[in-house]
Amino acid sequence: MKQYTKSEFDSFMKSMKNMDDYLRSKKPDFIFAPVLGSVPLIDVLSIIDRHFPLETVEYPPNSSRFINRGEIIDKWFSNFLDANYIGDRMSIICIDEVISGSSAVKGYKEFRKVLHNFNEKSSLEKKINYEVLGIGEQPKNKKRNHGFSKLVNQKKAKVFETDKIITADNIELNPVRLKLGKINKQGRQTYLPEIDSMIYSQNYLNLLYETANYFGTDPDQVTPANILKIQGSLEKYLG
Repeated sequence: MKQYTKSEFDSFMKSMKNMDDYLRSKKPDFIFAPVLGSVPLIDVLSIIDRHFPLETVEYPPNSSRFINRGEIIDKWFSNFLDANYIGDRMSIICIDEVISGSSAVKGYKEFRKVLHNFNEKSSLEKKINYEVLGIGEQPKNKKRNHGFSKLVNQKKAKVFETDKIITADNIELNPVRLKLGKINKQGRQTYLPEIDSMIYSQNYLNLLYETANYFGTDPDQVTPANILKIQGSLEKYLG
């Protein structure tokens, strides 16, 4: 079954192209791609731009669907800073799906908290810039999280709107399969920050193929990006 309409696909690709143009202009030191939702976004960006800096991408466990989310992401962020911060200014852009924006706000606040606690004497909040870059779909009530709107007004977040985030909440269009945790109090499945498998469905491969055709890239030269690094990014900063 077709996963999206032509109109939805075209709108999504135009927005992703605008996102790539923005990333190229900003040249961040690191790109964060939350492992539960942003892996497909990186695959699309790497097709759009054959010079996309895949080596700068890391995959944090930044999602409310993880058990003990705060503890996990604090540890990941802290270990990331331990490994990568050497005293110079650093810029980080987190690429995320944005509907209500609440998850992106939590990630932003958690990173700022870790910065504050990491080394209070060095004022890292002034040396390390963290920006949220979203591919956006309007929520049903047409209103986003107030905290996210505030980040946009402060130029700490930017959204490229699309008719539909075609990869969102669609297991056929996301290859990541995480190990399952408990069912939470709201009756939702939670996950552990460990990759169980990577499954590239035919629908997902079709998405990459159509993306390549849309941007005039040879589909036979297209492969999913950072397959080993997705797992490695979790293990490296949570180990």
